Amino acid sequence: MSTPLKKVVDDQLEASGMAAERLDAADAQYIKAGVEKVLSNLKARRAWEDHIGPVLTHSQILEIAEWSKQALSQAVQARRVLRLHAEDGSVGYWSGGLTDTAPHRPLLGLKETLTAWGAADVEEWTVVSWLSTKQPELDGRTPRQALIDGDWTEVVTLARQAAGRLAS
Repeated sequence: MSTPLKKVVDDQLEASGMAAERLDAADAQYIKAGVEKVLSNLKARRAWEDHIGPVLTHSQILEIAEWSKQALSQAVQARRVLRLHAEDGSVGYWSGGLTDTAPHRPLLGLKETLTAWGAADVEEWTVVSWLSTKQPELDGRTPRQALIDGDWTEVVTLARQAAGRLAS
């Protein structure tokens, strides 16, 4: 199901009770800047999700993995799940690190791959981008696809090499 952007904006204006408000130049500029920022962030989120796949909210990952909050916390600490921190302080979880079937579980070899990346002081977005980018050493597959295919030892070796290059 999709909703037109205009409908979302119109609904929010109506709900706020400000749909008929008259704005002076300063208020109009303030609203315009806010809308531009929101639209820019939406475009950036879509570009990232086109590359890495959906980023799940806390409640979404709990639901699809059928975990408790404690189990999710333990999975993150054990490097079985990749938690992503956004610039605005919000947190999400990389869906690509989970199996495609319910209940969704971390991919075999993901823990070892994320542990290998621990040698480099890089943001988790760098790691998730690498996991989602085709690698010539994996016959043009992404590391995620190689994990799904069961070739996790090769992925871990490449992760160590990439982390080592970035740590130098």
